[in-house]
Amino acid sequence: MKFIVKEQERTGGVIYQTLLVQRNGLASNSRPRIQIIGNWILEMGFIDGALIQSLPEPNGLVFNLCNENINYSELFHSTKEKGGTLMRVYHAKGNRNEPSFATSGNHIYKGGLKQGDAIIAKGEPGCIRIRKASENVRLINVARAKNIYTGEPIPKVKICGKWLNDIGFTTDTIATAALEPGCITFTAYDKAVVYSDMVKLARRNKMRLIQVSARFGAPCINFSAGMRIAQAGFGAHDIFSAGYEYGVIKLQKFDPQKVGF
Repeated sequence: MKFIVKEQERTGGVIYQTLLVQRNGLASNSRPRIQIIGNWILEMGFIDGALIQSLPEPNGLVFNLCNENINYSELFHSTKEKGGTLMRVYHAKGNRNEPSFATSGNHIYKGGLKQGDAIIAKGEPGCIRIRKASENVRLINVARAKNIYTGEPIPKVKICGKWLNDIGFTTDTIATAALEPGCITFTAYDKAVVYSDMVKLARRNKMRLIQVSARFGAPCINFSAGMRIAQAGFGAHDIFSAGYEYGVIKLQKFDPQKVGF
């Protein structure tokens, strides 16, 4: 299972990045794997060839940048005693051509993480911490579109994945989008609803109507009301915290404290 790192949010010199725990190897003997890739890690000091110490922490991991004035043998043994591992930054080949590092193995389990978990990375100079999102919360980057008049980037909501099937947002489903300060709520409706009734409902409650589309065989919610999204308090570099239950998805701005940062 591959995962491409998406856009990051910057807050006071700190960078937050959404990720997933990947799978390494065949299904029969696979291990969890976390890869961090992108030029943003250079700003944290994680340059090509840099030595990194990965250690398990409650509900996550920490990646510590190790400077040159170290005794490698002592660092190796102390890291092993703490249940961690060492790795180096390398330059990923292919289309991205960006610095990267990856870790896999049982120390990821020791941090309370497993394959498929939604996680968030907090990057600071010399240190990147990983924390797990709640079971019923997904972390989604605010997408970007262009203002047709100015060409400036404006926020856009784009939520895709087969998990939407499980909560009632199947392809072609009609849904409403309600915007208020700091919150966007999507509500799915049964496919048997009368469209004209939905239009009246949306107008009466100042909501927008959308239809779930399909992307690469999975449902996808595209909501391009850029100015209204911005007025609700979301910018093009923010991260959404998407809480959900059957038939409802509620987007709010990501709060680092809620995942232990």
